Amino acid sequence: MLFVDTSAFLALVNEKDNNHLAAASFLEEIKNGKVRIKKIITSDYIIDETLTRIRYAMGHKEAVYWGQDILSSKVIEKVDVGRELFEPAWELFKTYEDKKLSFTDCTSFAIMKKRGIEKVFSFDDDFERVGFKLLP
Repeated sequence: MLFVDTSAFLALVNEKDNNHLAAASFLEEIKNGKVRIKKIITSDYIIDETLTRIRYAMGHKEAVYWGQDILSSKVIEKVDVGRELFEPAWELFKTYEDKKLSFTDCTSFAIMKKRGIEKVFSFDDDFERVGFKLLP
């Protein structure tokens, strides 16, 4: 299983992003089987953060286009944080006083821990600092 973070979506969407080529290349490797991934997962919080940042950086039309693409994807499982995951995320947020983590990151960590996901498609080293493996 692979969790997809906002930074990966943004890198794929924006050709001016410093990580665009790496993200696009990694996605191609997944598509043609060079990197084997059984399931791709993201969350409603990640989608929220992604669409907001696309809107601010690239405009409403692009945000709607990519929102429809992500939301209609048959490949990406979308997890709703809800109360069941919100509480553990809140506990993680309180625990990591020494690291400047967003609450959204903590929701991702809670999902990954609950699902036993060790790998994340991200360019955010916060995931690595709390013990997950960054890809690419």
